[in-house]
Amino acid sequence: MRARDQELAAAGAAVVFVGTGTPAMANDFAAQQAGDHAVLSDQDRKTFAAAGMRRGLGATLHWRLLRNAWRAFRAGFRQTKVLGDPWQQGGVLVFDRRGGLSHQQHDRVGGDPIDLDAVLAAVRAVS
Repeated sequence: MRARDQELAAAGAAVVFVGTGTPAMANDFAAQQAGDHAVLSDQDRKTFAAAGMRRGLGATLHWRLLRNAWRAFRAGFRQTKVLGDPWQQGGVLVFDRRGGLSHQQHDRVGGDPIDLDAVLAAVRAVS
């Protein structure tokens, strides 16, 4: 998302990262990765469950994880220590100004790429 951060800001997006780690882990992520964006901790995974995001062994240790890891490695990303719930998959939610959900993407497998063009289009549509 950092590569498109300026486009997201220009489109009016307020980016918030939600993780499953402790508040201290969220603070570390905020300091190292999030830039000016908010980072929240949801150790009970209620946000993820409410959004219908996948969790479990099959969603994490799937053969596509290897393909996704290789793609990320070639792009220069390096996996470090896993923090939070390693079985929880993430995604992206876009809400309109009234709090209505206007777009969502859920990772089906660990490391699934985000379609940032679709996210930007959804943000522009509600801005």
